[in-house]
This record gives sequence, structure tokens and C-alpha cells, in this order.
Amino acid sequence: MADVPNTTKILALQKIFFEETDEANKFSVAQLIEKLQSALSTNDAIDKKRIKRYIDSLNESGFEIIQEEQKYGKMVYSHQSRLFETYELRILVDAILSASFVTESQANNIIDKLGKLTSSNLAKTLPSPIKYNKSMDHIYHLTKVYIDKLHHAIQEKKVITFKYGRYTIDRTFELNRNGQEYVYHPYALIWDQGYYYLIGQKENKDGLSNYRIDRMRDVEVTEKRYRSKEYNIDEYLHLNFHMFHGTGVWVEIEFRNKYLINPIIDKFGLDADIRKVDENTFILKTKAIVGEGFYNWLRGWGSSARLLSPPELVQEMKEEVEKMNKLYS
Repeated sequence: MADVPNTTKILALQKIFFEETDEANKFSVAQLIEKLQSALSTNDAIDKKRIKRYIDSLNESGFEIIQEEQKYGKMVYSHQSRLFETYELRILVDAILSASFVTESQANNIIDKLGKLTSSNLAKTLPSPIKYNKSMDHIYHLTKVYIDKLHHAIQEKKVITFKYGRYTIDRTFELNRNGQEYVYHPYALIWDQGYYYLIGQKENKDGLSNYRIDRMRDVEVTEKRYRSKEYNIDEYLHLNFHMFHGTGVWVEIEFRNKYLINPIIDKFGLDADIRKVDENTFILKTKAIVGEGFYNWLRGWGSSARLLSPPELVQEMKEEVEKMNKLYS
């Protein structure tokens, strides 16, 4: 068998350093020789001086190899620089696992790719995909394709068409407007509570709207370009994603449980208008999108939360409570 070229050996050594070494895993020259011969399936004589020359070449190319002295003067070598820190990869993996539209096979594939951005030892410490929940098998398989299409449509300011629908009580998917196409100017893709949403503007209609990607069908990017209008997307996100769908009004809510301050801060932010009443009570004042989602959220706190204003909403809440009381009487 012909000798393996030095360039091939250096690249193979670089691969060993990248995949198998890190802060906790370091190899001696003897170990590197053994691993290199195994990787190349060769018995070529590789002495210590040559390995060190290869290491010098890698360092000169910008691929940093760290040399450390251990007990009894033993020298070990490792590559520790990574594009992503381990905690950054962990954040990405957790985001993938929490995404409701990502299937088990997709999660496995993406996490395998992320694992290649670090050493194999560190990759093993990343979370494994959770057991796929079969109740989520309705996830539309083209969602990942649509995300890619929409991403490019936004960048290129191209008009898109799609159909939209939702699941019925019989758990069958039904298109809105009898399957009529939506013509849309896409502005942004937003990920909220495990789902991707498209924010944009319907053609020939003012104002922003949003659609959940996994409920879109037949998404197509046209060759027609649009001219985007000046909308405050940040404000739209705050009102429609951080709060609820409906009409925006100022509300005051009294919370009678001091331990609820944390979930309220989580939702509304540390700079929210929160006034302390006593050691166990506080009042939140915020502009809320009032609709069915708002009332459901408020009722979820039970007797620990009371709507104080505006009066017309307080009256609506009272009527809703009376209906619930009759339902359980």
C-alpha cells in the first residue's frame, strides 16, 4: 500500500482533534499516532517528531491545539475552541425539543447535526429527543418546507399565496373560506410557545395579521414583489403574542397571592406597571388585548385574581361568572 500523503494525515489529525478532544479529553503523542493510523487504516510509520510537525501546521493554519503538561512531565494535546459553547448548543437543542411542530425524526436529525459542531464527548451530554408524543402526529409534514420558503420570501419581499384552516371537533382538518387562497405580504416569522407564526399584511388590506405555519397549506412564493409599509411590528408582537387577540384597552387586575408576582413578571416583564397593596396583594395595570383568550387567562387564576377596571369589562366578567355558577348549580 502506498504511503498516505502528509496533507491527508494532517486533515485526519485535525478531524481527530475536533471530534474527540476538548477541555476534559486530551491525548498524548502516542495516542494520537495510534488514532491516526486507525483512522487512515495504515501502518505507515508516524514518529513523534512528525506528529508535532503536523500539530505545528494546524496551529499555523489557525486551528489551535493546546499543549499541556501533566504529572511526571507527560505532554497532552487538545483542541478546545468551538463555534458554539456547550451551553449555547444546549439552548438550541432545548428549543428544538420544545417546538411543537418538530417531529421526533426531525428532532433527531437536527440534534445530530448540532452535535457535529462540538466534540463527540460533549455532544453526548446534550439532551436526547423526548419520546415522540403520538397525540401530536397531526403535525403537518410540510411545515419545515414552508418555514424555508417563507424565510426567503421575506428576505426577497415576494408576495405569497396559501390556504389556511383548522381542526374541527371531529379532528379533521378543514380549510377556511371554502379553500379560497390568501394573497399575502410576509414581513416576519415568529416562534411563540412552540409554534411558528407568519406576520404580514393581506394584499389590498391595511393592518397586520398573523397565521400559524402548521395550519397553512399550499404555500407558494410568487415572482411578484411588494413594497412593505411602515408598521410597528414590536408593538404588534407585544399586543398579539404577549397578550391576547381582540381590542386593546387598559385594564387593572388585583392579584391576591404574593407568589403570583413571578408568573406575572415572566409574562409582562420586570418593568410592568405593578403596584403593591399589602404584603400579599398587588395590582397590575397594562394595556391588554381583550377577547376570549384574555377572559380564559383571567379565569385561570381563580379567586386569586380580580378584574378592577374598566367597569364594562368587570360587568362582562360578572355575567360570565354567573353563567359558570349556573352551569355547576
